This record gives sequence, structure tokens and C-alpha cells, in this order.
Amino acid sequence: MNPRLAILAGALGAFVLWDPAVRAAEVYPGCAVPAAKFNHVWYVDPVNGKTQADGGDGSRTAPWSSLSAIVSSTIQPGYARPLLSSIPYGHRQPLPGTTQHGYADETGALVHPGDEILLMTGQYGDVSIGAYAVRTTNSDFVTIAAAPGQTPVLATLKLSATNMWRFQHISVQSIGKNPAIFVSDQGRLTTSDIIFESIVVGSPESVDGWTQAQWIADAHGNGFQAVSSPNGLNTECVSFTGGKIYGVRFGAGLLAHKSVFSNNTIDHFGDDGLDYAANDMVISGNYIHDNEDVGDGNHNDCMQGFPGPLDKATAPINPNGVPFTAYSNITIKDNRCIRQTDPNLKFPVYLQGIDAFDSDWTNLTVVNNVIVTSACWGIGYGSVHGGKIINNTVLDDGSDIGTKNRNGGIMCRPAIIVGDKTHQGLQSNDVVIRNNLANAIYVAPKMTIDHNICLAIKGGCRSKPGDYREHNTNDPRGAEGEFVTFDPAKLMFDLRLKPGALAIGAGNPDGAPQTDITGAPRGMPVDIGAYRYDHGK
Repeated sequence: MNPRLAILAGALGAFVLWDPAVRAAEVYPGCAVPAAKFNHVWYVDPVNGKTQADGGDGSRTAPWSSLSAIVSSTIQPGYARPLLSSIPYGHRQPLPGTTQHGYADETGALVHPGDEILLMTGQYGDVSIGAYAVRTTNSDFVTIAAAPGQTPVLATLKLSATNMWRFQHISVQSIGKNPAIFVSDQGRLTTSDIIFESIVVGSPESVDGWTQAQWIADAHGNGFQAVSSPNGLNTECVSFTGGKIYGVRFGAGLLAHKSVFSNNTIDHFGDDGLDYAANDMVISGNYIHDNEDVGDGNHNDCMQGFPGPLDKATAPINPNGVPFTAYSNITIKDNRCIRQTDPNLKFPVYLQGIDAFDSDWTNLTVVNNVIVTSACWGIGYGSVHGGKIINNTVLDDGSDIGTKNRNGGIMCRPAIIVGDKTHQGLQSNDVVIRNNLANAIYVAPKMTIDHNICLAIKGGCRSKPGDYREHNTNDPRGAEGEFVTFDPAKLMFDLRLKPGALAIGAGNPDGAPQTDITGAPRGMPVDIGAYRYDHGK
């Protein structure tokens, strides 16, 4: 196997434009799951379809011409009313001495919750679902998907104050619009059970030759963003899986509760790959790589815990009197953050790893992640309560981008760092740092830290395992002594353990994940790092 491809295994394989097999949606536990069968299937063709007035009936042979005519609360030309029964739409109805703005009922609607809407190849423009100040309520999922073999493209997609929508195998691509996909609750109305599967988000043109000015002008500011109002549960049960986001500045903003973001690829992006700020969240199996310096001064992160919306009236307050956001039950596992894999990347820049410099984090689990980068923060947290930082692999890629001071001296290496506090949060407690491979490890006092290996660079380690209680050690051979292939000059990283690696069988099973980053059972004894050693079994 090509060693450069080993670390990419599963990243592109997880993304499929069309899979005819029926699969259960991946959602957070307790969230609604779509049924396997549809009540009725409808067709839309923006190239060859017809309006309702011209004889379109939504069948395969006479498809409609507009998706917005089905889902928008604004009546489209050639259609009598929105075609989906659950869509409220504004109309004027006469009352004695005046007119009053109201919303129609479902009389005459053809499409109903529980139906599937299949899209043919073509451009669908901006699609918006949700009437202002009135909730769009579905009793069952409405599924909008690409018809087999077809490539429908939306310019943008926005949903607000609604529920039970499933989108599959479509692209959302345009220039200079922000965000590409946006899910919100209008600040007060519940939005829930929104599912995105195998969605492509980005630019309709190649970004390889963009200047920094073009990145600022033409890229989506956010590829995907789901937002709940401050300190509320008004947006929840949002999942985005098996997709690809590219050519955007911020890849994904996960600010909705009970969310799943898994098996996605984010590449060639300009700022952060992923920002998260919500409760009850799983971020797993994603591959984030090749970020660009777009010249806006942002400190780029692969995954950053974000302050999020703050309601000062209800937010907790730290001892200094500063209100802060507090989040709980976050699992970040089986992800890959690689600063650069493309040798032709136009504006390479440093990339911080998986971190949070703000807010307060309870029941935080960060396991089986791989980070290959050049920045001070590989995995970095503060204000953690009940945290597990276990079986991760964090490596310096040797580029020294982002690790030098103004005088050109090396000031840091990508490290696992668990500090006392974030900018606003409370003092960390009950944190376990175990079974990790890293070039440096720094932690605040009174934490459990054991069975970690510091990989020396030029014979030395930044951290001193002797200071960290029992069973921590150094490997003076560095990364070359542990992995099948570690060749930063050629951007080749096969981070499976090789024979003779000190990490083999040297871990602590207490709290270790049952599988490794590939999903393979770890077995006993437990290996250190994100990959288990393959004994040929």
C-alpha cells in the first residue's frame, strides 16, 4: 500500500456521490430516524420539467421544474401554492374593513411528510425552507435527494424553525455567498431532526489558482453551519455525515445540540476546519487537511471549541465575575488532522490541532485522533471536568511553520496540553491523559497522566516523563522509531506501528477505546497511540 495513502484510508471511501443501498441515517441517540420506505416519490427537473400550470405533475415523465415551488413559503410563478402540505405561506384574506396577513392550510397540497423528492441534474438556485415567525412542522421526514446518476446543484440551502428534513447526495456550490448551508431556529422557534448525507459543499470552480484576494471575495465564509440560540435547546438533532467541504474559509460550525458530524472530508480551506460549541455531540471519523493562508490574520485550527452564543442573564459566572458558556458530553474520536498533504498547496500555513481556548467543558472525550502539523497546540484544552485524552497520536511535521519565534528560534512543538483554565472557564479537574504518542506533553497539576510516550526530536523531548508519575517514557528514536513511514519531506505518513515500536503492548487498558482509529478491535495488551499494532491476526 502506498504509505501516503495509509493515513487517508477511509477518508475518500466514506464519501459516495450515490449509493443505491438503503442505509439507516446516523443521528445522535434519541433523535428521530427516517423510515426505510417512502409514501410517494416525486421528481423535479430544472432543465426539462414543467410548472404546475403547464402540466407538470411531479411524476417521472412530467417532473416539476422547481424545488422551491415545493418547499418555499413564497408562491412560485406557475404554481398555485407551495406543493408540500406542511409549508405555511403568506396570503391576504379579506376581513371587515381591512386585510390581514395570514397563513394557508394544506388544502390542495400534493406532497406530504413521508414522501421523497428526487432531483435531476441542473441548477436549483438558492433554496430556503422556513417562514418567518411561524414554525414549519413535519409529522414525518421529507427526503430530498439526487435521483440515481444525477448531479443536482443548489447555490445555497437555508432551514429555520422547522423539523424532519433529510438531504442526500446533492451539491451546494456557489461563489461569494455565505453560508452555503445554514440551519437555525430564528432565535426562538425549535429546529430539529435535520439530516445531511453525502453532501458536497464548496466552489463550482477549482480553487487551486485562487489568489488570497479571491479567497476573501469568492469563498463561502462558512461551508456548513447549524446554530442554536444562546443557552437554549432550540436547534438540536442535526447530523452531517459522509460529505465533502472544500474551497471555503470556515468548514463547519457545529453550534447545535445533539449533533453528529462524522466521516466527512474538509480540505483546501482558509480558516478553521471545524468549530464546535454545543452539548451532546459526536465528531468522528473526519479527515481535515490542507488549509491555506488567505491573508485574513486568523489563527487556523483543525477543530476548535468556540465560545458560542452567550446569554449573559443565564450564563454561569467565573470567580472574576466573567460570564461564560459551558458545554458537556462532547466526543471527538477517530479523526485525522493533517496540515499538508498536497505538495502544490499555494499558501501553506500552520494549523493548530484539536483545542479549546474558551468556555468550559464537562465530560470531554478525545480519543484515537491523529494530528500531523506544525503549531504549538496539537491537542490543547483548559477548564475540563471529567475529561479523557486517550490513545491519540500528535506529531510535528517538520516544517517549523508556526513554531518559530520572531528571532527564528523554535519555541514549541505540537503538544498535548491540558491546562488549568481557558480564558473564562473554571479550574480543570478529573482529567486523564493516557496512552498518547506525542512530541511534547504538558499538563496542569493534579491530573492523571500515565503510559504516554514522548517522541524525541533530534534526540530530545520537550516534556519530561519522569515528572509525570508512572509508566511514561521517551523514545529517543523519535517518530521514525514508531511508525511504518514518517517522511515529512515527502508528505508521506503511514502511522501504523512498525515492529519494534515501544508503543506495542505498552498501554493501560483502563479507559482505552475498544477499537482503534480504523475501527479494528484493539485487543490485549493495549498499544499506545491511535493505531493498534497489526500482529497479522
